[in-house]
Amino acid sequence: MPLPNHGANPHKLYESLNLEPPSAVLDFSENCNPSGPPEAVHKVWNDLVHSIARYPDPEGEPFRSAVAGFHNVDAAQLIIGNGAAELLSLISKQYQGKRAILIHPTFSEYEATLTAAGSEITHVQARAENGFTLPIDELKMAMKNADVLYICTPNNPTGVLPSKTELLTLIQFAAGVSCDIVLDEAFIDWIDEELSFIPEVMNYPNVIVVRSMTKLYAIPGIRLGYAVAHPERIDGLKRSAPHWNINAIAAQLGTVCLHQSDYRDCAIQQAMEERQKMTTFLTAHDCKVIDSRANFILFKPPGCNTAQDVFTKLLMQGIVVRHTENFKGLDGQWLRVGMKSAPDMEILRNALAPLLYETKGTLTFISGGVRSGKSAYAEQLVRTEAVLTCGRLVYIASGTASDEEMAERIERHRLDRADDGWTTLEEPTHLERVVSELQPGDHVLWDCVTTWLGNVAFEGWELGTPCIVNPDCINEKVSTLLETIEAIRNRTNQFVIVSNEVFDEPLKTEAITRTYTHTLGTLHQAIVAKADTAIEMDSGLPIVHKKGGVIG
Repeated sequence: MPLPNHGANPHKLYESLNLEPPSAVLDFSENCNPSGPPEAVHKVWNDLVHSIARYPDPEGEPFRSAVAGFHNVDAAQLIIGNGAAELLSLISKQYQGKRAILIHPTFSEYEATLTAAGSEITHVQARAENGFTLPIDELKMAMKNADVLYICTPNNPTGVLPSKTELLTLIQFAAGVSCDIVLDEAFIDWIDEELSFIPEVMNYPNVIVVRSMTKLYAIPGIRLGYAVAHPERIDGLKRSAPHWNINAIAAQLGTVCLHQSDYRDCAIQQAMEERQKMTTFLTAHDCKVIDSRANFILFKPPGCNTAQDVFTKLLMQGIVVRHTENFKGLDGQWLRVGMKSAPDMEILRNALAPLLYETKGTLTFISGGVRSGKSAYAEQLVRTEAVLTCGRLVYIASGTASDEEMAERIERHRLDRADDGWTTLEEPTHLERVVSELQPGDHVLWDCVTTWLGNVAFEGWELGTPCIVNPDCINEKVSTLLETIEAIRNRTNQFVIVSNEVFDEPLKTEAITRTYTHTLGTLHQAIVAKADTAIEMDSGLPIVHKKGGVIG
């Protein structure tokens, strides 16, 4: 069962994962004000009961007039909606069978409503390496063949706020190519009303601004939003809207909320303080944190700590954060956290701290001559440690079946190891491919470096260009291997590497053999430099040259 495409409703999330929710759940996946609705809402609540006995105003009064006064616009520029979600649905119908542009990652309702309307969607990707800022040039190119561009400002889920200059650049360009702009300002009130584009709307008939009352005022249950545009565009939206689409209580409560300036200021200040504290915490734990201006933060856990692991482990503690599985370009590798009360944010940080702390497993290098006992010693070393942690035994084998006898030998060893509790991963040349198959807590043995080097050194031999005769090729192979060794060490409890000691033998005269020997020696030195422990096997006896990072 797929994960829900929205935050909130944590019971649905636990249900989708077949998990029993804890008795108490803290939900950081939605972005409503943790203070709850304004006190004024509680005071007038009982007085609104009589409203349910008569039909509401079809224009959404008195809320429409309150919004007009709040933004200093004409009421003819407004349409009131049963939440921003209804307005997005109404807007999408204006582009039935037309061409729309979405900038990812972004709010999933744009694609859902446009797809339902039969729109043709062009997907443009904002990039993490650019801080998820708007790809202006790419958008201009796309707008030449589009009818509408949706911009979430500030963006959900990144929190990135486009500058006024960026917005005007796109809006003015769009006007020149007959493209409309939908600006979703659902989170702008968490920053500053001065940054809203609403005062400019009358100057740009191709712009629609959508607003939500849900988040800042903590009233998601009554569903209330509004859109601001040129009166002719508003009339077009009203023609497709249901009659009496706003209930009377919502229209009254929305009016009350717009008068709560002290409440707004307090909420903005609290969210900013918690966002700064959370950003500092996540950065200190080596997370990648996007510069958010909204009341939420998007972050990527460090190193081998996957977002899925962190997400699941928090769920088990009754803490829900927003997954990013359904956001294009995030692909489940990031997490979003809504800002809540100071005590709740502290609970989240305490839960996150051990999950984000990146620990290195131990790295042991064992070398020795033929029949020195190095492989048997390495296997015993790994088994002993695995018993202490109940970790999985993993054997990375780099041997290749060069003939029938070797194939039989490899298969026999694999079956023997399976009987002894080992999981075998066969990888003769590209060790980096096994990293994704390893699990935190694994105890890993790789046998051996010399075989691997022989395999990669002579790649291309049949074409007359073996890798070993090309310094750039062999250096790249070695560099990738050293990075992979570090990645495996970071991901597992224990990593033991076995290699043959060939340096006691006379140096061969053939150029390729000499290059192989020199490369192996260089590689051994680099691995020993990284290793916690370095052991040389001689006649079954371990001679420890390095222990705990100290050379003996």
